[in-house]
Amino acid sequence: MLRMLKVAFAGCWLALAMGASVQAAGLKAGVAKVEITPPAGEKMWGYFDRQAGAEGTLDPLYARVLVLEAGEKRLALVVLDLGRTFGPAQLARLGETARKTSGISYVLMQATHTHAGPVIQDEYPGNAVPAWETAALEKVAKAIEEARQRAVEARLGTGYGVAYIGYNRIRVNPDGKVTMFWTNPTRETTAPVDPTVSVLRVDTADGKPLAILVNYACHPVVFGPDNLQYSADFPGVMVKTVEQAFGGGPLCFFLQGAPGDINVYDATTRRAQDAVKKRDWSGERLGAEAARVAKAIQTRADTPASLDFVEDVMTFDARPQ
Repeated sequence: MLRMLKVAFAGCWLALAMGASVQAAGLKAGVAKVEITPPAGEKMWGYFDRQAGAEGTLDPLYARVLVLEAGEKRLALVVLDLGRTFGPAQLARLGETARKTSGISYVLMQATHTHAGPVIQDEYPGNAVPAWETAALEKVAKAIEEARQRAVEARLGTGYGVAYIGYNRIRVNPDGKVTMFWTNPTRETTAPVDPTVSVLRVDTADGKPLAILVNYACHPVVFGPDNLQYSADFPGVMVKTVEQAFGGGPLCFFLQGAPGDINVYDATTRRAQDAVKKRDWSGERLGAEAARVAKAIQTRADTPASLDFVEDVMTFDARPQ
């Protein structure tokens, strides 16, 4: 089976923003956040053996928006507290709406990959898109416009740190055979993992933090299939930790890296076994390092400002046949 995917990695965008092609003088930035938590009853995403619908909400799911503007170009970065992004048709409609109402040149959307969110499909039988999804997309479109209206002169800075909250779930045994282990509460050392915490800080012209983007690679799977409540998992705790470290001023974004087989240490912890506490440990540990890095960043304004983006369409075989 072949699948056609439009690939727009937030990690690639982060690298672009660090380059010389995006400069701060003349660059404008605005942020907005809106809750997109579905109602109870929706099927939950992330585990094949979880068939029951959601019974409620542990912590709200949000869409966070950063709009960058340079000259005639505007880019909207949308980060969703969901397992995956919306389907191609919905994304195309959102992009067209954002272009018409907000003058957005390109919408770059990423999900945090939480396994405690609702099911989302590329296509629905009879094109019957769930009502919550339609409502969420309308909220995101309004948040994009809100962020555009709030855009002010901005300056950028970057920094890097290291945090270990996960492990590689593929284990190579002494006999050479490969097995999977789905949780690692004893913090057994495995490889490869990527502990890099990449941070992009966006300030106003006077140096006030406006947005903090944190790129890190790890599956948000502290909660397992027994969990029937919506949750942003550890990324939700991470962004809150960073925002609190700055007095609640800037809006923090979690940009999921390429986690591959990197699971959070306390993966698939049952709710009755302190899953919430373990989620908080992971999010606070990552958030503390991200905040430390962000506070040390010196933003600057350079000239001239420019903003560029590219989209590639990739065709490849799906792994499971």
